[in-house]
Amino acid sequence: MKQVPTPFVTNGTPTPIPSSTPRLSTTPRSPTPVLPQTPAAGCVNPPPDIAALSEQTHPVACYGNVPLTLDAHLVGPVQVDYVVSVAPLWLGNPSTYLEMVGETSKNGPFMLVAIDPLIGVAVSKDFNTNVRITGHFDDPVAQTCREIGRVPGMGTPEPAAGTIDHCRGMFVVTHVVPLQP
Repeated sequence: MKQVPTPFVTNGTPTPIPSSTPRLSTTPRSPTPVLPQTPAAGCVNPPPDIAALSEQTHPVACYGNVPLTLDAHLVGPVQVDYVVSVAPLWLGNPSTYLEMVGETSKNGPFMLVAIDPLIGVAVSKDFNTNVRITGHFDDPVAQTCREIGRVPGMGTPEPAAGTIDHCRGMFVVTHVVPLQP
């Protein structure tokens, strides 16, 4: 059975999510046809490349936790200065990014990603190659995210729900296959 992603909620209003199959309804059918839900603005299903994926405003609304596979250039680790530290660090404060295959400008488009520690891929500074990656948004671990530190003078702690939403929006790489030797 296909999993249907949970809609992203903004100001109490759910944003519709796209579906390639009709949703089952528990209410009786009406005599008039019901139009399919409109995808959240800006969703590209499936994303053809890292540029389309990195431009998604609300990736959880577009993809939920559905696995996505695409080719990218994996770069890591990189130095990222975070104002807020989030635990678990691998998910809340990642140091690996994806960019377009063949991109040499280092100006993007690129996207910070978390590498699931359970897959056993160590991204060292020598791991700088084109890869086929599979991953997802809305990782189950995101529900455990919490703020654990903040640079002094850089605002007040965010509500717990905001930290969890930040982690839910992180793309988690679950499988990596190099495209070149």
